[in-house]
Amino acid sequence: MKSPFKGQLPEQVDLLVIGSGAAGMTAALTGVLEGLSTLVIEKRDVVGGTSAVSAGSMWLPNTHLNPDNDDSFDKALTYLRASVGSKLDENLARAFLSSAPEMTKRLVQEAGIKLRAYPYHPDYLATLEGATLAGRVLEAEPFQAAVLGDRFAEVAPPLPEFMLLGGMMVDRKDIAHLLNAHRKPSSFFYCSRLLARYGYDRLRNQRGRRLVMGNALVGRLFHALLKHGGRVELRVSTSGLMTDGDRVVGAEVMQSGRKLSITAHAGVVLATGGLSHNAKLRELLSPPHLSHESAVAPGATGDGLALAQHCGGRLSSDHESANFWAPVSYRRRSNGSTAVFPHFVLDRGKPGALAVGPDGKRFVNEATTYHLFGEALFEVKSRTNGGACYLICNHDFILNYGLGSIRPKGIGLKTALQDGYVFSAQDLPELAKKLGVPVASLIATVNRYTGFSETGVDSDFGKGSDAYQRNLGDPLHKPNPCIAPLGPAPYYAIEIHPGDIGASAGLASDQHARVLGDQDKPIPGLYACGADVASLMAGRYPGPGITLGPGMTFGYIAACHAAASVTSS
Repeated sequence: MKSPFKGQLPEQVDLLVIGSGAAGMTAALTGVLEGLSTLVIEKRDVVGGTSAVSAGSMWLPNTHLNPDNDDSFDKALTYLRASVGSKLDENLARAFLSSAPEMTKRLVQEAGIKLRAYPYHPDYLATLEGATLAGRVLEAEPFQAAVLGDRFAEVAPPLPEFMLLGGMMVDRKDIAHLLNAHRKPSSFFYCSRLLARYGYDRLRNQRGRRLVMGNALVGRLFHALLKHGGRVELRVSTSGLMTDGDRVVGAEVMQSGRKLSITAHAGVVLATGGLSHNAKLRELLSPPHLSHESAVAPGATGDGLALAQHCGGRLSSDHESANFWAPVSYRRRSNGSTAVFPHFVLDRGKPGALAVGPDGKRFVNEATTYHLFGEALFEVKSRTNGGACYLICNHDFILNYGLGSIRPKGIGLKTALQDGYVFSAQDLPELAKKLGVPVASLIATVNRYTGFSETGVDSDFGKGSDAYQRNLGDPLHKPNPCIAPLGPAPYYAIEIHPGDIGASAGLASDQHARVLGDQDKPIPGLYACGADVASLMAGRYPGPGITLGPGMTFGYIAACHAAASVTSS
């Protein structure tokens, strides 16, 4: 697919979107569907931002894609009230829940974005009133990105650690077939087709063109936006916003060393990815012992916040936490960069893994939400002056489930041992010495944990005690899918750290996605969405996709409001 406008910046458009993640592209696509001339500008040389390297899950309650149709506005609002608590902004919550079903239907039916609900995916705080077991979490269907033509190269690649064979993306369904290829003929033929398609793609591209997870979502939004007449220009930075009185009317941008002005009649939407890589704000808003390494895309340097603040926009950070957390492990890549591997679902909740602190004792329910796991890591590091924490398991565990960037069947284990990503030992005393934890304490911890595996009840932390946690485990393991003995040697461990996966703090905004200034007065013509705005979740993490779902929805709301303002003027 080639755009006749590629490389040419117009002097004026109806809607200008700064940033090309899922939220920004949803705003732009909505603008096009509303009949607006729309331009997306992106400072990087690829589109997608953090959305492209994410799992791509979207928390969107009460949509037409819910197969059981057992959700409702009131049920979802009840859950948000219970999970977010007193910091919930009711106006934002109601706007999100009202618009999410409408946005989803329009993306599917008008824009051709193929989405589907996960067959089973509980809300993270599954015991709270209003929680559901399935239907609220959507994902993009796998996308054959060959239809993008030359512009496929403009889609940001996923993390290398999330690809096989140097460039093949796989999702949960693919992984299940790959693990069963030698046991089930149906899985063998499925994998044969998957590998054949990948081999064909690699003859022409540096990676496979079958996209899944966040890459599929970004690819589908990008394709739909171009197909419907939207324009996307890369390597364009924004130096400032243009105003007429108190109204934002466009932006000053830089392209190839030239300063240009773009007038936006309907409005400007900020969707630059948030503040995660802004060193000053990161230090100001984050707890001690947070590394400068982040799982967030490198373009998230707080550009949108700075642009808005120069026009009177204000930062909102009075949240339970200014960021969203996950346990992560760090590994040096061959090119010298650092891989930040988030431990979401593949290892920590499986039976036979346990996390220990510098005292050799467990400190967390390993199957809890990754955000709460991250908070527990901060607590340990705070009281031990930055002491190291580890996720430990044995060889059988790695064969069955993998560990961090080591894949099931032990793929990558040899190199992980060589580069120091993983520790190994032939018995627990040796493991304790290598980790620098008390030998007696580690042995006692493992023995106690073994006792829990016999009863299926974790008396210390309640591992595997609700539907969300059990969904992380192994459904074939009894009595508790999340708990098993550590088992026989050899043993392995990786160091885990609290890592940030997105910002909760951001610009204050209203139910129309307008940026707010002093005394909560909206700034005319200026909108924001995604990680550029303060999260509706106020530092809590009630479900998968609570960044992407609301981010896309408020992008949709922003474009609809901007279009209405043009119509009424």
